[in-house]
Amino acid sequence: MSFLDKLGYGGKAMVIGLLIVFTGLIIIILCLKLMAAIFNGIQKKKAKKAEAERIAAEKAAQKATQAAPVQEIAEPEPEAPEGDDMELIAVISAAVAAFMGSAAPVKIKSVKRVNGWKNAARTEQIFKF
Repeated sequence: MSFLDKLGYGGKAMVIGLLIVFTGLIIIILCLKLMAAIFNGIQKKKAKKAEAERIAAEKAAQKATQAAPVQEIAEPEPEAPEGDDMELIAVISAAVAAFMGSAAPVKIKSVKRVNGWKNAARTEQIFKF
């Protein structure tokens, strides 16, 4: 077997390998396009159904507003102001004293509400690792 014969067999093997690989890739591309078409069709059906439901709900709301008399909505009662709550201060001072573990009296000068989630997020970002 000469060098050219070996080179010819190698070339044939390479061409066959490339054909197999590209055939597989084309099959994968066709499968993905088919799946995209199927899922887009399902999504369009859901969108049409949701639009029909929205239109039906709007029509029902229009009929209800035309038939029902206008009613006045009662204003909600004002909430109690967030002033110094003595019971809250007592609970906080007891918690601080228990945390500190000392018998010394604890004096709380002021109580300020803070957004705990915001502070937790900052702490998480600062002390990430």
